[in-house]
Amino acid sequence: MVNSIQEHHNEEEIEVIRLQNEINQWKSELDFIAQEINFYLEILNSLIVKETKASKTDANHLLNQFKDLKVSSGIIKQACKTFQPKLEEKKECEDIQCDHAFLNEHVLLRLKIENHLNKVRRIKLSAFEDLRNTI
Repeated sequence: MVNSIQEHHNEEEIEVIRLQNEINQWKSELDFIAQEINFYLEILNSLIVKETKASKTDANHLLNQFKDLKVSSGIIKQACKTFQPKLEEKKECEDIQCDHAFLNEHVLLRLKIENHLNKVRRIKLSAFEDLRNTI
């Protein structure tokens, strides 16, 4: 659910809403990635791949990469779920150090997610190429 900014919100509330919306977007993206990963795992475990000219080593390597992605996606999604309620505490910050601590944690989470999404893209591209060459 997207929280909208209202006229009565102050700057801190607007920032919390923006951060919450960003986390909601990340969780949505991670949910979709989980579905994609399951799809690839099913394909790589299927007879389609086993009956093609695909190298068993390549297929197993991709299978393991997708299994690892599934685990890391779950960890990152849990980090989002854990961090999101903390944003309400940010409203109680009374000094700049407190604000920076929340923002730094959010930035670190964003970097983890961006790195994860890049890894997902690389592995999916590898899967596309392998499947294209074998089917």
